[in-house]
Amino acid sequence: MNSKELIDNILKDIYKNLDDYTKDLIRACNFDIEFKNFYIIDNKTGKKKYIKDLVDCEKIASFEVQNRKYKLKKIDLGLIDELIVVYLSSRKSDKYCFEIDKDYNLVEPEIIINYEHKERILKWNELTEEDLDEKLAEFDMIIGEITEEILKKNGYADNSNFVVYMDVFMNLDVIKNITEKEGDMVMIWLHPLYIFSKDKVVRGIIAYELSKYNKHILEMFYRDIMEYCKEYKKLCGINLKILEKIKKIAIKRNDKKIINEIKEIESI
Repeated sequence: MNSKELIDNILKDIYKNLDDYTKDLIRACNFDIEFKNFYIIDNKTGKKKYIKDLVDCEKIASFEVQNRKYKLKKIDLGLIDELIVVYLSSRKSDKYCFEIDKDYNLVEPEIIINYEHKERILKWNELTEEDLDEKLAEFDMIIGEITEEILKKNGYADNSNFVVYMDVFMNLDVIKNITEKEGDMVMIWLHPLYIFSKDKVVRGIIAYELSKYNKHILEMFYRDIMEYCKEYKKLCGINLKILEKIKKIAIKRNDKKIINEIKEIESI
């Protein structure tokens, strides 16, 4: 089997065997994937080629590989530094095989709810059905206007391929947005606790999610995305990885306000 074909098969088999929650996290694109004990063997030289992350998967050279039986041993969703860790094992086989290890272990993320997060949950729970309907109607108008603004500034005449929803059924304890791309359609589900956020934060969230598909959006809306980063740190106590990219833009533009805000958020 060719190395590229093997890697593609393994990735598909890993994903196929994940639970829905883990699939949602991966589709959200907020997390890096790290592999442990994942390697393929060159059929000609017998040398191991270790695969550490998805970048290694994409850049793998083309060569014939040894047939092996791979097992999914463990998934760690501890989410330290926005990282999902996938543990595998393998042994030589007559043909490629993939299975779940009998002692497979899923490490659930540790949920620590700070004061700001808890306050938002309380505010949400205090909403009556009438209050919620009113807030959702207002929020739908806001996200519609913001999405149209971002897309128009980036030359999109038609925004029908970009849809943003507020998902009221998400777990309030885990603040994560979900973004999916199906063909030309991009769908974003925002976490319900962002219904209490200011417009500039919501603009930052939508710009952040859309920047995954258009890097120019990050260049244009990096200040708004910074507002989202600050709120996410306040609610979750975690710095988003996109801060590094924002820092590079701010330094290039000598944006001292953003540079100082990044220093402040990184020191907390």
